[in-house]
Amino acid sequence: MDMTSFHKLRWAVQENAHRADPRHAAALQAALERSLRASRLFAEVELGRTDDPDQMVIGVCRCADDVAPWEAGVGVERLWGVVALEAKWEAHAVGCTDSLMEFEGAVTIDDSGHYITVHLVAEPAPVAEPAPVAEPAPATAVQDDQAAGSPAVGATIDA
Repeated sequence: MDMTSFHKLRWAVQENAHRADPRHAAALQAALERSLRASRLFAEVELGRTDDPDQMVIGVCRCADDVAPWEAGVGVERLWGVVALEAKWEAHAVGCTDSLMEFEGAVTIDDSGHYITVHLVAEPAPVAEPAPVAEPAPATAVQDDQAAGSPAVGATIDA
């Protein structure tokens, strides 16, 4: 589902239902965080909660080395399927570029439609900068011992 369609669907649920109890949001946050950490898709995972009805559970992640944002998006989508398995209703959308993965999800937790919303973003792993190439020391016209006043090799010393 594209983000625009997801936002329309989420808005419709929000207009016809109520936010879930903070305990339910905390439980979803904990389950999602455990799944994200165990997946090894991410080197860093930080989740929290807000009062914003569009993103009750929020998260910022950094992809593990050799994991592209699109790969993380595919993985998060699979993890979400497991985390949201017991929900009465679920919808989500994933968007990816070379520099960002964005996931938005929503679930209802009971027959009366109490909902929880999720918004995760993930950045790619930092790219290691190549080590600078060492340049050879410049050749000097005068050897160090000659510069110090020592006689040159092969020079005669007058006594």
